Amino acid sequence: MHRTDRPAPSTRVVAVISAFNPGPALVDACTSLLSQTASVTIVDDGSTADVTEILDACAAAGCQVVLLGQNSGIAAALNAGVDAAFESEPGAEFVLTLDQDSTLQRDYVERAVAAYDAATTAGVRVGLVAPHSVEGLPSRVAEVRNGVVLGLEPIQSGLVIPRSVWHDAGPFRAGLFIDSVDTEYFMRLSDAGLETVLAAGTHLGHSLGGRFHPTIFGRRLRLGGRDVSLVRSAPFRYYYLARNRVLMNRAFGARHRAWSVRETVLDARHFAIVLALSPNRLTLARLIVAGWRDGVRGRQGRMPESVEQIARA
Repeated sequence: MHRTDRPAPSTRVVAVISAFNPGPALVDACTSLLSQTASVTIVDDGSTADVTEILDACAAAGCQVVLLGQNSGIAAALNAGVDAAFESEPGAEFVLTLDQDSTLQRDYVERAVAAYDAATTAGVRVGLVAPHSVEGLPSRVAEVRNGVVLGLEPIQSGLVIPRSVWHDAGPFRAGLFIDSVDTEYFMRLSDAGLETVLAAGTHLGHSLGGRFHPTIFGRRLRLGGRDVSLVRSAPFRYYYLARNRVLMNRAFGARHRAWSVRETVLDARHFAIVLALSPNRLTLARLIVAGWRDGVRGRQGRMPESVEQIARA
């Protein structure tokens, strides 16, 4: 008999991938996920490029494909995907949410479900199961309770969400569009007494932003004899980072004052560094100001066309 160390696909888990202008690597990701889960649902979030061939290949591999008529943001895309995935697999107990550029080890789902089962047995009310590390960096630990490692504010990609939690707590907050979607969900579940469990031995490959080398007077900035390398998001993201910080503080700041102050200071520090060292600092400054202004106004959803023009400049 042929033997393999690859675990059998879990009938308990469905997977959802949000995609926007995906490349051929999406097909490989789908194939890998199908070997671990009951089904894979791809949500195309209004791609502007012609990705018909790639989506057709995913469908041919056995994935369900959901097409959104316009770019609606990662929260709305995932919400549509989760609903479609659970509808197609009525017996599934969990959904795994992923970005198109994330990669998983081949026993990720098995380890995540085992972590949920162990935590539940230990008396922990589980809201989310998250990876132990992301792109080689360990996830933030809140505490260890009854032998279960609990985490803080995981990223959205790689989350395993129980169906009961999705039903009771509701979907991701679509109005945030992008950025803070994962944090808002974590905070909402935490306020409901639900914990985030870090699954031992799980590792998520995921892009954490583009790196750039800041320059001063045309020369690369160096510290300790080495070039300084900083992580920077795409310009348009700074609108959402600034706006959604205001919205998040409004939603949770009164109950979590220390958290609100700390996260605001960290965002402000990041903005200051990027504005000081990025060559497109004027564009970024305009986007941050526009985001902060719209956050104060309570604006949600996609950025207005006038701001998109700034981001494209």
